[in-house]
Parts: sequence; C-alpha cells; structure tokens
Amino acid sequence: MKTRRFGVAAVGLIALAALATGCKSTAQPGAGASASTSAAAAAPAQQAAAADAQAAAAGKLKETTAKMSVTMSAGVAGMTVTGQLDGPGRKSASVMDVMGMKMEFVSIADEVWLKAAAVPGMPKGWMHIDTAKLGPQSSLRKSLEDPSYSSKMLATATQVQWDGTGKVKGVLDLSQGPSANAAMVAKLGDKVKAVPFTATIDDQGRLTSMTVATAELSPTAGVGDMKIAYSDFGAPVTVEKPTGEIVEAPAAVLALL
Repeated sequence: MKTRRFGVAAVGLIALAALATGCKSTAQPGAGASASTSAAAAAPAQQAAAADAQAAAAGKLKETTAKMSVTMSAGVAGMTVTGQLDGPGRKSASVMDVMGMKMEFVSIADEVWLKAAAVPGMPKGWMHIDTAKLGPQSSLRKSLEDPSYSSKMLATATQVQWDGTGKVKGVLDLSQGPSANAAMVAKLGDKVKAVPFTATIDDQGRLTSMTVATAELSPTAGVGDMKIAYSDFGAPVTVEKPTGEIVEAPAAVLALL
C-alpha cells in the first residue's frame, strides 16, 4: 500500500490558445528597442503566459469525463493504472497493478471503496473506506479533492514555460502534492521539491500525455519516469457503487491510506 502513498501524480492541462499568446514578443514595431532588449522583455512575458494558462486549465478535468492511464517502471516490476473519471459527477474508478498485485478503487463524492484481494493480509472482497476516520495528512483524503491528480499537483509547478514543440515544461514540488507524505519527503530531501515534468496538449488545450521525471529522485532504485495519458474526453463513463458483500475497512488499512 506504500505505492498508493506515492500516488498517481498527474500533471497539466495547458490551453493551446495561450501558446500563441505566450510566444509573441511584447515589443511593438517601431519602438526602437534593441533585439537583446526585446528578447529580455519577451522571456518573462512568455513564462507568465504559460503559468497563467496552466493555472486556468488545471481544473478542466473537473468539467468533463475522461479515461486515464499511468505507468511507472520499477526494476522488473512497476505500477500501472487504468481508470475513468467523471469530473462533474465527482466519480472515478481505477485499477492499479503494483508488482503484480491488483487493487481496485471506486470513488463517488466523498465515499471510497477498495478491493485488494491480491494483497496479502487484505480482505478478499470490497471494503468501504470511512473517510471521516482518515488522518489529516492522509494521501487518500487529499486525492478525494482531485481524483484526476492534476489540479493540486499543478498548483505546485514553477519555472513553467513552453518548450517550442507544443509542450509545456517546468518543475513540480512533489512534497506539496496530494500524494506526499512525511517519510517520502524526509528520504528524498530537497530534490523532491523540484521534479521536472513535460506535458503534451491537443488543439483544444487538453492534456493528452505527460511525463514526470520520477527516475531522477532515486537513480539507483531502478524507478522509471511516471507517464500519464488522458483520452476519450466527454465520452460516457459508468462509475457505480460496488455490489455484493461490503465490509468496513479495518483500522490497519485506514492507517496505510
């Protein structure tokens, strides 16, 4: 369950229209400014445009439906996630495979259900998570506010700029992200506060793929970069409360979330 603490760090929705705005020089023809002065003036303007566009677009996944996939290698094993999101309905459903152990999550508003039959020591059926019993620093509690893992993560981004190929790049402070925990921050140190990312957007300003350079956090650990993709925007999704026998998650499970 520690992998759930690290979370699914999804980054970035950038409006394509702002790309054109950000790439324009702020100097006016005939102003008499030198080329070097114009470049110096345009650079901060372009960076500000990218940051503003990112901030404005961060909440877009809360306004639509989408499918999501996440992969991150870790030696011979790793993590994969497939899921679907219903932003307006505050619903999400995902299947996470961590080193061959499958876990299923369903979230509807503030209610969460977890099935982790393949994880040793876990109940075999669905567990209901009483979110009122989660600690204030719970990664799951934080993720409920942003099932797409995008908005809160983007709120930590700095040095945001266009890279000239239709992508946006910058660094993330993962110590402030929804999946952060004190143990991770203490172990990784300051480098967790400036993790590079790139994000690709489509012609409607929506995130289609993104890479977070998690491999740089611990080069000797064999952990790869985290790669996220969104697709099928606006398509119908079905997220329903699990059926059958459901038990309340025991305190030991809640402590891990």
